[in-house]
Amino acid sequence: MSTHPRRIGKYELQERLGYGGMAEVWKALDTHLQRYVAIKLLHADLKEDPHFIVRFEREAQLIASLHHPNIVKIHDFQIDTSEPGGPVAYMVMDYVEGQTLAHYISSTSGRGNIPSPAEITQLFTSIGLAIDYAHQKGMIHRDIKPANILLDGRNTARNPMGEPILTDFGLARLTGTSAASLTATQMGTPLYISPEQVSGYPGNERSDIYALGVILYEMVTGTLPFRGENPTVVMSQHLNVTPTNPSLINPSIPSALAMVIMRCLAKEPDARFPSASSLATAIAEALNMPVPETLSNPSYPVDAEYMPTYITPVRSSIPLGMTPSSPGWPAAQLTPPASPGQTGSQVALSSNGGQRTPTVAPGNSNPGLFSAGYTEPQATSLSSTQPYSMGAPGTATTPAGGNALAPVQPVPVTPRLANEPPSRPPKRSRWLPFVLIALVIIVLGGSLGAYFLYVRANSGGGQVAGGSIVGHAFYVSSGQLGDGAQGIADQLQVDLQNVPAPPAGKSYYLWLLADKDTTSVPDFLVPAPIHPPLLLTNNLPVQKNGTVQYKYPGDAQHNDLLSATSRLLITLQTAGQSPASPSTDTSTWIYYAQLPQAYIPKDASGLHLRGLDHIRHLYYNENHLQVKGLYGGLDIWIFRNTEKIMELSTSARDDFDGTTKNYQLMHNLFIEILDYLDGIPNVHFDIPFNTPVEADNTIAQIGLLQVNQNQNPPGDLDHMLLHINELNRAPDASLQMHTLSQSIVVATTNAKTWLQKVRADAKQLFNMTPAQLTQPSARALLNDMVTQATFAYIGQLNRATNTVNPGVLQAHYDVQKLATFDITKDVPKSL
Repeated sequence: MSTHPRRIGKYELQERLGYGGMAEVWKALDTHLQRYVAIKLLHADLKEDPHFIVRFEREAQLIASLHHPNIVKIHDFQIDTSEPGGPVAYMVMDYVEGQTLAHYISSTSGRGNIPSPAEITQLFTSIGLAIDYAHQKGMIHRDIKPANILLDGRNTARNPMGEPILTDFGLARLTGTSAASLTATQMGTPLYISPEQVSGYPGNERSDIYALGVILYEMVTGTLPFRGENPTVVMSQHLNVTPTNPSLINPSIPSALAMVIMRCLAKEPDARFPSASSLATAIAEALNMPVPETLSNPSYPVDAEYMPTYITPVRSSIPLGMTPSSPGWPAAQLTPPASPGQTGSQVALSSNGGQRTPTVAPGNSNPGLFSAGYTEPQATSLSSTQPYSMGAPGTATTPAGGNALAPVQPVPVTPRLANEPPSRPPKRSRWLPFVLIALVIIVLGGSLGAYFLYVRANSGGGQVAGGSIVGHAFYVSSGQLGDGAQGIADQLQVDLQNVPAPPAGKSYYLWLLADKDTTSVPDFLVPAPIHPPLLLTNNLPVQKNGTVQYKYPGDAQHNDLLSATSRLLITLQTAGQSPASPSTDTSTWIYYAQLPQAYIPKDASGLHLRGLDHIRHLYYNENHLQVKGLYGGLDIWIFRNTEKIMELSTSARDDFDGTTKNYQLMHNLFIEILDYLDGIPNVHFDIPFNTPVEADNTIAQIGLLQVNQNQNPPGDLDHMLLHINELNRAPDASLQMHTLSQSIVVATTNAKTWLQKVRADAKQLFNMTPAQLTQPSARALLNDMVTQATFAYIGQLNRATNTVNPGVLQAHYDVQKLATFDITKDVPKSL
């Protein structure tokens, strides 16, 4: 083939637009129709690949059959045998005037100017719909990257950057290219390639979702999740390394969006979003943007799995050092992309300058749950016998050249007082425990899969006492946290099947009701901010196929709905009304559900509560703990503080440089880790009384571990086990609640084991002299501390069984599923 062909068939080649490992693209003039087209000349050696012609004709026909406004239109495909250098295969397509998405990202995100939430939402909406369309036609792209997305500068109605047009659908399969055959000239491909393609598999729909996740990561951070000096290094990272959380590079990224990105980048294909349009919907919701109408009726079924359960506080203002660059998006001053092996941007840690108090055990300021005296929960049949254990915790190794994992979401930092020393921004880790590959599996795969299999299996015909299950509803945490329980269980998702359309003039009303027994609401809970009954909607939408998929977005204050509601009622009433309570006509009561209302037999401590009360304990405030300044529920405290310990451990290890230069920084981090593990009132069991407080004085009031058997309330993890074990005793707890309780106990018990090892390592490191901290033995301890902290937060991958020993993250997602309604037609005769 000629290096610079001037004419091929009726087309006059005028300008080479691009060149890649599989093809080159030319701007050409169709001399018959006198219009410009784009011609892609394929790099294929027909002599070496005798099957190419048959494959080319078959695949090209499929590609040409795609007709979508966001997929480039193919006009012709031919094999020209007149070329002096041999036959040339080429495809003729629309010529799109405008830049590629690669150029756009380079000139915006690459320079720290992140596109606005509206631009990102609309871009991925257009791309997502096009990809889903192709997938339904049986076409998988397998090589999605910004260079293969053209931005039509003549069409900016929906996308100011230009309407995205996807090119090269099916080209990877057409040319027979695999990961093993990639060369240096094809560097664009390994930057976006999925792990399964690296392993030699051809890739499927979820492989395209992975590539979209890489693009989204790049757009909101200005850098790629994986980089290296050659394709082999990059592909190895895709296969083995968990990327740095994007919110550590750009702190402006909402934690919900960070989790969306991490789900896209799951190593396990089934853990990713099932479709590109569902990904686009998740992006819109994570950015708090209206979901585009074009996504309102997705081609793929909506999955309850997209519920956001992200934990991040509402910021009252734009953080220092950040300036708004576009509406709704506070843009961080981004650190330029680091070269492979270098550290990237930094995130500040808090360091409060208080002094320790020699209090052995905090007093109980409220005679509530612990008025009868609390001791560490004794082993029960649930917590001591663990037939579902996935194996004993092990150790991990660190692959050379691995990217760093930073925490999923930085913990809210307390403003520093005037006399406090400046807080030290931690470095991004230079090493990565091999087990961190389990992160995405836990966050986005295993922790949710069993629940949604349960929901689907029971959504049509499952049985509960008295009636068949017609659907489910569950509380959703938006993550818009304030100083109380705002943002926790503040929304409700309802999914029903086989619902008849309402008669003319009627509509379905969705209500949340108070407990059956409101006289015995535990006095250790802060008074609820809401007052049921609550009318969530007077027009519950029913699709033509009889399904209902409705999400109540919560009130303006993001108040905790579970704080005072535990029953659900759907009525059929006259449309367009706004009554204060459901109709007294019982014939209008159509569907009903409730959380456990029956009282649990008293145990040795004299507690006489309901399963509902124990669930609320995980989601909502306690009076005496509010006095300590802790907001949210027990689940939030464990989630937040374990994450913080992983962050601090990683930062301490990064300060190890073999000299005494960073001794004080590391020493302070060991103190802070013990503050969170022991709790400030009890940390003197491990370090001297006069040691300055390094942790947040409020958040670390209660430790994760039970280091003092007389402390009241107990350590958070034991506290969790108490409530979960009690919930499991509830006479009306559902089968799913029992199953989840078992999983939470396993994960919480694992986390205790791992955090005890972190405590032992931190104590030993704290007692080392500066000289001792320069020794290789200190590095070994630091590595082990990071490994154990990581296990505690995200779990441990058991490579022998390819299963995960769960940790706090797994427990968190299981807790989020506990407050689930089984909706039936079995409506009581009175409310």
